[in-house]
Amino acid sequence: MARIEHFAIFAQDAPALKDFYVRTMGMTVALESGGSPSGFFLADEDGVALEIIGLPAGSAVANTRWVCHVAFLVDDVAARRKELEGQGLVFETGTEVDTPTMKTAFFNDPEGNRCQIVWRSKPLVP
Repeated sequence: MARIEHFAIFAQDAPALKDFYVRTMGMTVALESGGSPSGFFLADEDGVALEIIGLPAGSAVANTRWVCHVAFLVDDVAARRKELEGQGLVFETGTEVDTPTMKTAFFNDPEGNRCQIVWRSKPLVP
């Protein structure tokens, strides 16, 4: 069976977006490209990576297929939301899920990528 190794998003300011995910989601820098534009692989505690690819200076937002959202599994959505709001993040309204089996909340990262924090009573994939 195949497993997800990483997924990638573009960024106008890759170093700043890297810092955002390290600060807000506790990811660690697994690899930094030495090239131009800059790029980073950030890993979660299970080894799944988010690749942040810098756009060359002067490039418009990449004309590529869109990522709908990036989901981060958390132990407590309300507590993590409060923590992130304390760091200045603004969450969407009207898109929350709050049931006994799943809780979610959505926000945008500094580059406008839609992110989700989610808790599930049972793993999505057993």
